[in-house]
Amino acid sequence: MANTTFKGPVTSLNGFIGGPNPNASDTQQGGTTVFYASNITTLTDGTNTLLATANEGVMVYCEDAVNATTNGYVFSNGTTWVQLNAPDTDVNPK
Repeated sequence: MANTTFKGPVTSLNGFIGGPNPNASDTQQGGTTVFYASNITTLTDGTNTLLATANEGVMVYCEDAVNATTNGYVFSNGTTWVQLNAPDTDVNPK
C-alpha cells in the first residue's frame, strides 16, 4: 500500500469530495459544511444534495457515516451510498 504526502489540495474532476475546509470561501470540493445522509440514497449538507444514482463512483466525507458518533468516507455504488470501510454496508442515515 502506498503512503503519499501532498502539500496542496487533492482535486479530482467529478469524483472526490473531501472533508470540510473551514477556511474555504466557496462551496466547491468539501466547502465548509460536512455532508450527512438523510437516507441511504441521499447526502446533503443542508443546501446541496447528492443522489447516489446520479453520482456513481463519487466518494464523499460524511458525518455519522458509520454510526451516530463516527464520521467517515462513503461512495456511491450507483444505487446507494455505502461505507468505504465496509462496502457491503449502506451509509448510516442521520
